[in-house]
This record gives sequence, C-alpha cells and structure tokens, in this order.
Amino acid sequence: MIRRLLVANVAALLLVAPGLTQVSPESAEKYTAGQELFQKRRYAEAIKTFEESITLDGQNAQAYQAMGLTYQKMRNYEKAAEAYKMATSVKPDYTGAYFALGQLQLVSLKKYGDAQSSFRKVLDLDPGFKDGKAQEFLAGAHLRQGLIYIRQKNYKSAVEEYTTASQIDPANAKTFYNLGLAHKGARNYKEAIESVSTATDLNPDYDKAYKVLGDLYKQTRKNSRAALAYEKAIKANPKNARAYISLADVYSDTKQLAKAVSTLKKGIAQNANNAKMLTALGFAQHQSKDYSGAIASYKKAIAQNARSKEAQYRISVTYFETKQYKSASAAARKALSGRYSIPANVILGDILEAVKSEGWKDQAIAHYTKGLRDRRYKKYCEDKIERIKNPMGDEEETD
Repeated sequence: MIRRLLVANVAALLLVAPGLTQVSPESAEKYTAGQELFQKRRYAEAIKTFEESITLDGQNAQAYQAMGLTYQKMRNYEKAAEAYKMATSVKPDYTGAYFALGQLQLVSLKKYGDAQSSFRKVLDLDPGFKDGKAQEFLAGAHLRQGLIYIRQKNYKSAVEEYTTASQIDPANAKTFYNLGLAHKGARNYKEAIESVSTATDLNPDYDKAYKVLGDLYKQTRKNSRAALAYEKAIKANPKNARAYISLADVYSDTKQLAKAVSTLKKGIAQNANNAKMLTALGFAQHQSKDYSGAIASYKKAIAQNARSKEAQYRISVTYFETKQYKSASAAARKALSGRYSIPANVILGDILEAVKSEGWKDQAIAHYTKGLRDRRYKKYCEDKIERIKNPMGDEEETD
C-alpha cells in the first residue's frame, strides 16, 4: 500500500508544486523546461536542466525537489535523498520535500529512523498535508523498524516501536498484533495478551491474532482460554491449519484424545494435503493407540512431503510399537538429520536392542551415545548404555 502511494505521488509532487520563494525568471524558465523533459521521460536531460536552474538561482527549492523526484525515477535513491535535503535546506518549511524524502527513506532506502524524522517534520509543519498521509506513513515507519528489531530478537526495542505506532494509529489491529508478538518475545505475557486481545477487538475476524492469543494462554497454562481462542481462529478462518494443530495439542495435553483426533480430522477436511496436519493426526492417533490409523496418516503426510523428518521419525515410533522393526528402522534412518536426528538415533538404539541381531550392542551404544547430546533423552540413554554394558540377571548366582 505504501509503495503504491509513493509511486502515485512522485509525478503529482512534480506537477503540482506549491508557491515558493520568488526565484529569478531565468531559473524558473529552466525549471519549467526540466518539467517538460521529465514528462517525456528524458530523465538525464531533465537532471541537467534542473542543475542549470539551480546554477542560475541557488534558492530555487522547487528545482532541488524536482531533481530529487527525477533521481528517484532513475532509481538513484541516494542522490534523490541529497536533492530533497537540499530543497529543505533552501526552504526549511518545504513540507512537500520532507514528505517525499520520508517516503524515499521508508520504501526505497529502508532507513526507518530517518523516515520517522521526516514525517514528524511534515506533521509539525502541516498535520493535514495530503489528507494526513504523513501520520499513516509515520506509523508504518515505526512498524517496519519494529520488525527489524523482532528479527534481531531485540524485543524491548520492538515493543517501543510498536507502542509508538499504536499511539499514532490506535485503530490499527495489525499494530496491536505486532505489539503483542514483541511482548511475547520479551516474555511479557500479560502485556502480550492485552495487546493481542485489543487486535481481536478491533478486528473480530483476525484469525492470526486469535491463534497467537491461544498460544499465549497455552504458555501460561490457561488451557480452556487457549482452546476458546483457537476455536475463534478456526471460525474466522476455517483453513487456519496451525489453529487446528494447536487446539488438538491442548486436547492432547488435557487427555482429551478423542477430541484431538476429531479436531484434526475436521482440519484435514479443510486442508486435505497439509503434511503437518496429517502428521499431527498420526501422532494423536498413536496416543489413542490407533496404530493402524496413525501409520495411514503418517504415510499420507510423507506422500505430501517426503522430506518431512518429523513424519518419518514418528512413523518409525509407531512401527516400533507394533513390532514392525524393519519398517521402523528404515523410517528412522530417513530422519537422521535436522531437528529429529537425536530422537531417531534413540529409536534406532531401541530397535537394535529389541531385535538383538549380531553385533547389536556396539551399534545400539553408538546410537544411544548420540542421544546423550539432548537433555530430554540423556537420562534414558545413560540407563540404556549402562544396562547394555553391565547386564543384570544374565547369570545365575551360586552359593
């Protein structure tokens, strides 16, 4: 939206320039000639003509402004910024130049702090300039700077940017949603819930906000509120796959396994080819001891995404549970990279221990040793290694 407005304003600002300080007739004539060249898209010639206009009268702020717009058309953004700044230097109350400079800094140069300063100058000079668009762009500059801080995981600074944006535009649901994400990153859960709730109040159909609200309630162990938020996300957008998965997680955590399976099946009816949802359904079915159903769901997930390490790992666990050791081993080996590498090594150790083929002990120990790298599996793997190295009950005691 901001980029479209910028393009639309480039020509408009050149054609409709405000009355400025009186300049020499010769300079004004060159400026007019430069405008005509600009309209004919003869930009290099226009630049030369605007320079001649400035040479004739260094106080011709309009010529600097026009030069900035022309450089912008040529995508020479640094020179465009220099020209706009010269326009404001010659005429410190040149609102249009500050506005054009701010747009350039916001969209093309991505210098969001500088853009904020430019738009604030516009608001100081003329709050109603271009129907108050400077206020909208100022809020946008704070939003974009906030996003930079989010990516840097500098959540405190992101909160400051989004808070300022929300004060500039208190009716923007997206601003409060982003503010909630920043608070969430900073682990300010109370403030995060308040901000995201404001976003849903402003936009009752904001499914992403309901999803995040559910996540916040889940993190703070308010499962019933989390479930309600996820349900609202699904109602607002029946294709929100993540909301179905998260709602099913709540049901699984609260031992409502039938509801978890039912929720995921409803989601798959809306997202038939979603590998993540099919994998989640397989896991819920496994927890419900519906192993054949789980295997079928995992196979569908793998058919949709053969690279899914999670689906390969989880189907290996179900195969192991049903003593299909060959299939379990083959699936686990396909998960031996990425996030599920360590649990895949652990299940391979379990498979070797269960089958007890020749040389299994050394191989199992090697897999369990890799499992020691993750604290979630460390104690389990330590016990397994100890039992393999020092088996109990294999020999009868004698008096």
